[in-house]
Amino acid sequence: MKIIDEKGRLFGFINIIDLFISIMLIVLIGFGAYKVFKVNPTAVVNTQKVTMVYFIQEVRDVTYNAIEVGEIAKDYDKNTVYGKIVKKEALPAKKMAETADGRFVEAEIPNRYDVKIYIEGDAVVSKTGIYMGGQEVRVGFATSVKGKRFGTKGFVYDVIIDE
Repeated sequence: MKIIDEKGRLFGFINIIDLFISIMLIVLIGFGAYKVFKVNPTAVVNTQKVTMVYFIQEVRDVTYNAIEVGEIAKDYDKNTVYGKIVKKEALPAKKMAETADGRFVEAEIPNRYDVKIYIEGDAVVSKTGIYMGGQEVRVGFATSVKGKRFGTKGFVYDVIIDE
């Protein structure tokens, strides 16, 4: 018996081109399965409690009142959980304004507040950064946070690692 017969079949059973295509499909499916099911290295790392202080500028009292202590704070776009809101603070919003004589003074903006939200959650703390909700968190990092009744754009004001 020949390995490849006159019709181009391997051992008289399967065409060599069909065999090549079948092997390629199996390799591609295996590679795809590996990519989908491989273990995320950050998921196995130990986590610790971190408090992210999130700062929102010039919001109305309606937004401040919609933020509830005890509710879950999530990333607005990715819907990943940062943690639980443990505290909120409102300060009068201020801006620099020019007076009639040309001086610049700090003036309050009526009916607007600067708000600090304290979000406590589990984070992966590594040599390269702090990861909450599956994404990196750094001071100055602009992000959007949402809760049950609010959604805002702001930035990370501070990151407190609980020891």
